[in-house]
Amino acid sequence: SAKVAVVISLKEKKQKDKVKKGSHKKGSFKLSIPFLFMLTLVAFSVGFFGTVVYFQFPRININKVLLPVSLSAVKEYKTYEITFDDNIPSDLVTQIKASLNEMKLEDTPRFKYTRDSELRFDFSTEAKSDSIFTSYLVPVGHLYWIRSDVKKSEISNLTVLTSKGNGSLVDDMLTKFLGAEVMVNEVDNIAEELKGKDEKKYIGFISVNELNPQLQLLTLDSKYFLDGEMEGGIAYGISMSSGLPSNVMKAVSKNTQYLKSREFAPDSVSKINMTGVTAITRALGGKVDASGDYGYPAKKIADFLKDADLTHTSNEVSFVPGCANAAGMRFCSKPEYIKALQDSGVDIVELTGNHNNDFGVKYSVSTIETYKKLGMDYFGGGLNDKDASKALVKEVKGSKVAFLGYNYYDTMLGTGALAGPDRAGANSFSYDKMKKDIANAKQSADVVIVDFQFQECYSYPPNGGIYPICYKPLAYPDQKEVFRRAVEYGADIVVGAQAHQPQTYEIYKDKIIFYGLGNLFFDQIYWIGTRQGLVLSNYLYQGRVLQTRVSTTLYGNDMQPYVTTGEERELLLNLLKNARD
Repeated sequence: SAKVAVVISLKEKKQKDKVKKGSHKKGSFKLSIPFLFMLTLVAFSVGFFGTVVYFQFPRININKVLLPVSLSAVKEYKTYEITFDDNIPSDLVTQIKASLNEMKLEDTPRFKYTRDSELRFDFSTEAKSDSIFTSYLVPVGHLYWIRSDVKKSEISNLTVLTSKGNGSLVDDMLTKFLGAEVMVNEVDNIAEELKGKDEKKYIGFISVNELNPQLQLLTLDSKYFLDGEMEGGIAYGISMSSGLPSNVMKAVSKNTQYLKSREFAPDSVSKINMTGVTAITRALGGKVDASGDYGYPAKKIADFLKDADLTHTSNEVSFVPGCANAAGMRFCSKPEYIKALQDSGVDIVELTGNHNNDFGVKYSVSTIETYKKLGMDYFGGGLNDKDASKALVKEVKGSKVAFLGYNYYDTMLGTGALAGPDRAGANSFSYDKMKKDIANAKQSADVVIVDFQFQECYSYPPNGGIYPICYKPLAYPDQKEVFRRAVEYGADIVVGAQAHQPQTYEIYKDKIIFYGLGNLFFDQIYWIGTRQGLVLSNYLYQGRVLQTRVSTTLYGNDMQPYVTTGEERELLLNLLKNARD
């Protein structure tokens, strides 16, 4: 039994040794698959990371991140030379240099700057497909200028003003654009400088990104930059030319990509047209009926008005079935007349007027319901006081704008034109209410526009001529005080929708106030002041007011307004200028 036990023990030992030996070979082979995979992955990651670090983040100390290397590696980190074209704007040169200076290994820079080198940042007077940056110079005057256009042939005879630091850029570009030299002066505040200059002798040229509401963008050879395919401006760009290694060029490109964010994006420009009083009633209603065309009032101006992202008007009259176009001061419109608003592309109806309840609240309600069915928004009035006090907030091409409207006149008189808890009508006014409303609107919108139905000017001359006092803001009640207070509370644009005759406009605390836009569609033909009108084209860009373009209108005995030019335009603008002074 002892021998048998020994034999069994020896067999078990051999089997264990065999299993152990076999398991070493076979088992270790099985374990090596994940081990080798992990080892390969680590090696690949280290190599990839090292490459990225070396070319994209050269300031990182690679000796500490990867395997130790000799100091000779630093000596192999080549420094390349860069040259900047003298015509590149100095602020852009500074920014590009600051970005490229980030590229270095310890104390060894990747680039240094010389006058003549293998890598160049070139300036061109056109927008190229391979440009790393493209912008435009645009002609400007002051908002108060009568002049609204400049011809290419005129520029060389004018003194050109531009912003500080842009003198060489403007000088070079205009010289190439005109084929003649011009006199260019740099100024600290171009809007303030142009305000006091003779518009027949001076003009401004600035980068399009410098536009602001105090400056008036001029048309260049009748092309308006904000309305066209980048026409009406002079393009320039910055491009790179080099024989550098591709990996270095890629690094340079990546470090200058941020410049694209500074480029002007025309697709982000939104346009909002705003008009004055609409009241298709009385004699104008008779004209519509006689013509057989319910869109009659808009025939000459519809295409101009609807050429916008949003089009606004202040309609003071509700639509009443069977409305008779009677004389007097009690107004209604036939429901069919709304075609004139549709043809004009009206998206937004202001309801601050004091005639919407003339034929009863029920028609004011039914008119609002009609607007809703047609997809038209409204503000400044509503189905009740809560609805009337709401801000209308619209988002257009990335910019949010809020509209607020108040009926000052009827609030002071306490008339039935105002909305109540169970009554449709116009939004009432108080300073506290307006202050709170503007503050709330600014929480949800980038731009706030405040409209007023103020007291009208009734001092029209008996002979039908020009009476200058009605172009001025009213002294009593104090129209300037009310409108300016809206700016002080935070409004970006303030508009008077009550005026049947245009009133002057002004810059106040860097914002624009239009005291009255005059009539759009109405029947007052006896006085030239009531036949004249203003249309505002507000251009918003990335959450700010870029421009407000002022267009002038006029209608004759046919009561069809049209956009004026030449002497008709200059007559109104000069009357408004004198009213401002």
